[in-house]
Amino acid sequence: MSPIDRLLEISSPALADEVGQAGGSLGELLRRRNGFYAFLGALHVYPTVSGGDEISQSDWNSEDLWKGQYPGLGQEYTAFAEDLFGGQFLYSESGVFQLDPETGEIEEISTDIEGWCAAILEEPEILTGYPLAEEWQELHGQLPAGKRLAPRKPFVLGGEFACDNLMLVNTVESLRWRAELAAKIRDVPDGGQIVLRYE
Repeated sequence: MSPIDRLLEISSPALADEVGQAGGSLGELLRRRNGFYAFLGALHVYPTVSGGDEISQSDWNSEDLWKGQYPGLGQEYTAFAEDLFGGQFLYSESGVFQLDPETGEIEEISTDIEGWCAAILEEPEILTGYPLAEEWQELHGQLPAGKRLAPRKPFVLGGEFACDNLMLVNTVESLRWRAELAAKIRDVPDGGQIVLRYE
């Protein structure tokens, strides 16, 4: 059984029936299952068309929504999925990557979607955050569409990966705020200090 088959076997039903535009190995995945959740909702793959509370990939990748806040992300990358904390999985012709929303850093995961599925299955705790999804939902209930968990004290500033440090947030607002954080800390040397003001 291929990694794609194995991931789809443990995933939710499709989030949309009609399949819109998506090319390459990402298109192959979405033609088989057009958007889904896995690992107790910690992994969310966007559908190609909007429906109900789900946003389409094309709408999600609008520069005006959140992508424009991360310089260099541009049209080369398509955000096609997210982890529990709103970390975005990115697809491009050169491979599959993950965006750290707090630093703006992009890390390569695989050269294609099948390799990405294999990585997700091998390290779901690290790549999706699903143990915290289970713990959070036992305390607070299911994660609604359009919401993710964000740290009260950012992870990059020493915040703990623990439910006590997490809050339910609108994903777009969280990405915009953390893009500002990424910009502020970009040129701060290790051990340097910054001041955060919450409004």
